[in-house]
Amino acid sequence: MTGQSFYILILLPLLAASLSLVFRTKKELTSYISIVISFIYFSFTLYTLIFKEYGYQSVAGSWPAVIGISLKYDLFSNMMLAVVSSIYFAGSLYNVTGKTVERDQNFQFLYNSLFLGLSGAFLTQDLFNLFVWFEVTLMSSYVLVILGRKRERLYSGLKYIIMNFLSGMLFLMSVGFVYQTTKTLDFVQLQQRLSEVYTTDPGLVRAIALSLFTAFAIKSAFFPLFFWLPESYPKLSPGLSGVFAGLLTKLGLYAMIRVFGQVFPSDNLFFIIVLILSVLTLLVGVWGAVVQTKIREILSFHVISQVGFIGVGVSFSIHPSPEIRKFAIACAVFYIIHHIVVKANLYFVSGIVNSLKGTEDIVNLSGLFRSKPFLAILFLIPALSLIGIPPFSGFWAKVGMFRLAIMDYQIWVAICMIAGSFFTLYSMIKIWDGVFWGDFLNADDETEHSYETRSLRPWLASVFLGLITLFISLSPNWVYRLAIEVGNKGLDL
Repeated sequence: MTGQSFYILILLPLLAASLSLVFRTKKELTSYISIVISFIYFSFTLYTLIFKEYGYQSVAGSWPAVIGISLKYDLFSNMMLAVVSSIYFAGSLYNVTGKTVERDQNFQFLYNSLFLGLSGAFLTQDLFNLFVWFEVTLMSSYVLVILGRKRERLYSGLKYIIMNFLSGMLFLMSVGFVYQTTKTLDFVQLQQRLSEVYTTDPGLVRAIALSLFTAFAIKSAFFPLFFWLPESYPKLSPGLSGVFAGLLTKLGLYAMIRVFGQVFPSDNLFFIIVLILSVLTLLVGVWGAVVQTKIREILSFHVISQVGFIGVGVSFSIHPSPEIRKFAIACAVFYIIHHIVVKANLYFVSGIVNSLKGTEDIVNLSGLFRSKPFLAILFLIPALSLIGIPPFSGFWAKVGMFRLAIMDYQIWVAICMIAGSFFTLYSMIKIWDGVFWGDFLNADDETEHSYETRSLRPWLASVFLGLITLFISLSPNWVYRLAIEVGNKGLDL
């Protein structure tokens, strides 16, 4: 692999978006264009990760690194793009033409543009371009959220747009404060200059960090700025909500790890603030899930709760101890990778349930285990992982978080995580009992499933993500080794 060949990660979704726009009236063709290109994208990222073909940096137009648009394909970027590409492919496979918003002729263009923005965000090497790629991602998501023109989607989508617009404004203002203070936005130079400023004026650096954190916290659905998420995600089509739930909040968490864990100097007060907010996010999210009765509404609150779990790792990445800080980055990266796959798959399964029964309300569902045992298995794999049942991936992710709390003697954090895991178990049992197991002997016959789709593509997408979850579950050491290397290397290639 040559030094600039990773530009293919920008060019592939750009090509897919362009072709989808040119052939937008041919919906089946654009759907298959997305499937083929997303599979090539996934294959490329997987190849570079397995054979360690990362560690390249390039500046567009041969400008100096601190002036031109700098992109870097390091191990952290490679790991994130590998899991993003799996959702890219699975989502392309899942989105059957003619189902809900997927019937819109502009859907595939917007869908591929979303991954164009995500690719740039995970590759960029400076703070301003991170903002630019965030906005490219959000521009596509804005339209996708309200696509379909239903009143409920417009209402919930408006909250999504307003909150993310405010987040973008705060992000841009924070970028201005950073540049005014350091006269650079390049991550490597920022790391050096912020450390110098921190020695003389720690309060200024802390204030800038809190401003940036607030911008990222809105995008990630941290407490108390999470209310837009359960309002908007359940209103989307199942395939699209799975992609959003899996990826968009994790983009904000990635930015936190990259910026606060690798660029900003550690600060004990900032660490405590982020830790408390993370624990509150964890608990409020899981309590919200307990009282819901629809599958995707339960899952949406679980997104918030799991953001809290990952936020615990993010907070420890700001810890004054270098040893804890490096290990925290590894734990947070592992948790993000596990959760992206698991959460997207749970949404996908809920969509299949909806296609079979015409509802996601667990009060009106029962006994699918008898008529669709394979679907029950597809649900169990990500559900057990989300809960943290050994040996599934969620167990290994939570072990890392518990170890972080114990290392710093934060016993109260460990207790809160145990409580969060218990309520996660309770709410997932509620779905299992209501949808798959409840009223087992009196379940509806398969002949009554008038809503069932004949397409195999959603099933294949769910199987694909289920296999990835099983791989992570059975090979946690391989993923953890890579994540630990991310923590040890920092901004170094």
